[in-house]
Amino acid sequence: MNSRLRSVAAAAALVIGLALPPGTAAAAASAAPAHTGTAGTAPTGLDAEALQAALDKLTAAGAPAALAEVRVGDRRWSGASGVRDVRTKQSARPGDRYRVASVTKSMVATVVMQLADEGRLKLDDPVAKHLPGVLPYKEPITLRQLLNHTSGIPDYFDDLYATGSLEEHQKNRFRYFAPQSLIRNAVKRPLADPASPDLPYSNTNYALLGLVVEKATGHSLGTELTRRVFRPAGMRDTSYPTVNPFLSGPHVNGYIKPESGPLFDATDYTPSVWGAAAGVVSTSADLNRFFRALSDGTLLSPAGLAEMRKQDGKYPYYTQGLMAGGDLCPANPGEVLWGNRGNGFGYRSMSFSSPDGRRQVSFGWTVSAPGVSGPPAVEKAWQEFLLAALGATCGRG
Repeated sequence: MNSRLRSVAAAAALVIGLALPPGTAAAAASAAPAHTGTAGTAPTGLDAEALQAALDKLTAAGAPAALAEVRVGDRRWSGASGVRDVRTKQSARPGDRYRVASVTKSMVATVVMQLADEGRLKLDDPVAKHLPGVLPYKEPITLRQLLNHTSGIPDYFDDLYATGSLEEHQKNRFRYFAPQSLIRNAVKRPLADPASPDLPYSNTNYALLGLVVEKATGHSLGTELTRRVFRPAGMRDTSYPTVNPFLSGPHVNGYIKPESGPLFDATDYTPSVWGAAAGVVSTSADLNRFFRALSDGTLLSPAGLAEMRKQDGKYPYYTQGLMAGGDLCPANPGEVLWGNRGNGFGYRSMSFSSPDGRRQVSFGWTVSAPGVSGPPAVEKAWQEFLLAALGATCGRG
């Protein structure tokens, strides 16, 4: 299994409480910065003090900011810790926007599933039916294989950020990348063996799906995301930028922590490099709104949602745009959580919900490191927060 997929798989297991390493309960907090964020409120019965303390561990461990919303039914707790900008020291607020990275994939997959519901495409259609001549491979690749990362198509990200260094980030920071060019570069490399356990988690899959949506609808992906997902789900603070490198409205800055040296402010960059794979900007509350709307029938038919959650034997933790895993407090035996996680330039995000969407945790933090994983102390701290937040929802609502 390649390093990116192995890291994602390991994180998926950790995220959902299937396994946690010894010592997770003690996040490193030496040289911890003073808490300068805005404490959340929980008039709903959720333990605001305990949730805030768990969130503060993320900033104590080295994330400049952390933002979260925990929800049970109509009751919710929203919290923030740390600062929007390490220079101005302005306190972060619970409703601040951030780049949610690969949680975008769940939203794009929802549009694809809607089009399947409408009979405008089928998940087992070959890609060539919708994008003739785009893929050079003899093996037929289906839309389903794009959705669940079993296509074997190389990841274009590996061409641009082979080491994840700051130098690579700086080189590409303000370049515009058309999805067609990203795909062309990626498919110059051979297709992975579909029978191999080393199939790549590939952003190219979603670049292709973005083009499929545009071909099927005659509209831009951004238009379809707004019309089909953001508006019906009530996601008022969510957008899909493709060219503008700057975040609008109240937001937290994102930082890269290099192996040596100070934090690097990576907030501003041309987001076309992520596009359909990871380009959405949102808030913790809007992420909960999205996954709630996905669960309650607002966005998909029951059959469409069931199809989206159908698990493949090869990657049981990743379905058609969703990640799945065991719940700390399932209402029914075998029940799992559904959601996704994101890792971008300076930003990390995570959102998981119970199958009915009543119990939810969404949060983001503002530090990443070269490669997939962040600083070790921060990695422990987000695991702690997720466990605390999920535990707070048990037996409620």
